[in-house]
Amino acid sequence: MTSSSGASSNDAGDPKWDPTPPLPPPTTPIPDRSSSESTPHQALSVPVRVSATNVGVHKRKPTPINRTPRAKAAAQMKPIITTTTESLMQTQEQQQQQNSYSNNHSPTHFVRGGTPCDPAPAPFRLADYGEESVHTLILLRHGESEWNRQNRYTGWCDVDLTDRGRQEARAAGRLLMENGIEIDHAFTSVLKRASFTTNMALNMANQHWVQVTKTWRLNERHYGSLQGYNKDTAYEELGIDQELLMEMRRSYNTPPPRMEDDHKYWHGNYRRYQNLSKEQLEASRGESLKDTADRIMPFFKNIIVPSMQTGNKCMIVSHANTIRTLIKQIDGITDEDIKGMSIPTGIPLLYRLDKNMKPVDPNVELEFRYMVEPKGFTFATSRAHGFHGVYLGDVERLQEIQKKRDATNRDWQRIILRNLARALDEEQSGGVLSGVLELRQFWWKLNHKMQTKEFGNMLLLERMKEQLEHLMHHRRQQFLTMNAFESILNKVHLDNEGKLVEPFQCLKDEEARRERQRQWHESLALDLEEECLIK
Repeated sequence: MTSSSGASSNDAGDPKWDPTPPLPPPTTPIPDRSSSESTPHQALSVPVRVSATNVGVHKRKPTPINRTPRAKAAAQMKPIITTTTESLMQTQEQQQQQNSYSNNHSPTHFVRGGTPCDPAPAPFRLADYGEESVHTLILLRHGESEWNRQNRYTGWCDVDLTDRGRQEARAAGRLLMENGIEIDHAFTSVLKRASFTTNMALNMANQHWVQVTKTWRLNERHYGSLQGYNKDTAYEELGIDQELLMEMRRSYNTPPPRMEDDHKYWHGNYRRYQNLSKEQLEASRGESLKDTADRIMPFFKNIIVPSMQTGNKCMIVSHANTIRTLIKQIDGITDEDIKGMSIPTGIPLLYRLDKNMKPVDPNVELEFRYMVEPKGFTFATSRAHGFHGVYLGDVERLQEIQKKRDATNRDWQRIILRNLARALDEEQSGGVLSGVLELRQFWWKLNHKMQTKEFGNMLLLERMKEQLEHLMHHRRQQFLTMNAFESILNKVHLDNEGKLVEPFQCLKDEEARRERQRQWHESLALDLEEECLIK
């Protein structure tokens, strides 16, 4: 048979013959449709037959997992991943180190071009004696501007310096150089009269390389709609009461009329103020001295004071009301006393501050407690108000400035007395000016006005009160005409003009220094005696 012969031939000599019986073709069982596990979408499996040619063929062994192409690629990537992790850790360490650097750096380190990776300096500590035992702060008002000469309200209007103002700026730098005062960091406003003064003063002092920080927070007080008007005629042009206008200029809490968008000198469209918020821009439409302080002091406390605490000798070149605000905060001067303080243009004002940022008395403490050589002149009558600043200038110019300040204050007091007499005349005559005043009523109203602390220390008001008392008690006079009132007012004004009470005291005066030295040694001896008794 064919089948048997074929089988025998395979048994005899075909090496590929396999004696094991062939396996039945693999089949996949048909799932039971009645089973709850089957799904309606499960397809039926069809029996799969294996051809005879595939039966008995040698299968390739499976490749180990560590030899697959993916495993080889993973093995090659493993060192890279490890390196990346290590570099990431190094980066984190560097970042932490940079953060520690940046936390230890002074606020001016980055302004001067430093980087976070620079080594942090050692903590600054004041010395026990000498110039390095106190912090140094210089306050400088810009030189005379064009509107200062024209007697106009300047505020935030950006006007240039006059030729005299440029000379004052250079003279301020010369005073810094002559007194050996070094500056490490300067601050100024964004107005050109202050910026130009800063550059000229530093150039003249041979310190042109000093870092300068400019900010709108050191701008002059904003005078609102008064800006651009003459100080003598603004009340007529704007229809404002003259006494109220003088109160706006000198009082601490009274703001000027607000500036609107259609004002000629509205600053809201300038690019230099584009980063101001809406609230800041609205607040800058007209500022009182209190509003000015609220704008300045955050910058002073958060930027300037930390700069001094890191050892920098700082200079602030700014404007009259800005410097007046800083003096008030540093010395703790009252609202009433700060009004009478006038800030001269182009004269450096030197402050020495202790470790607590409190002003040091230049009379005694600077000479003997800190062993620092005194410089400049100080205003004698301001010492009673707690004024610790020292001017680096000549006595003649400072006396001239004081005379101008006193003249301005007397003009204000004349306006107050004249308005008081006019109001009493209208009250007594029923709204019609009669030109006659009743002395007792006038004295009573004047005395009532002087009860407030704001008007109680005005010299002309005190002199007018004495004149009224003289007329009532010695001459038994009951009435006073307006013409007689004007003549008395002029007489009182002229009698007190130019009479200054020791306006400035030279700290280098030999006799005063000897007396202070004697007091110092006596106090030192008493301290030593007490120490010996305690021991």
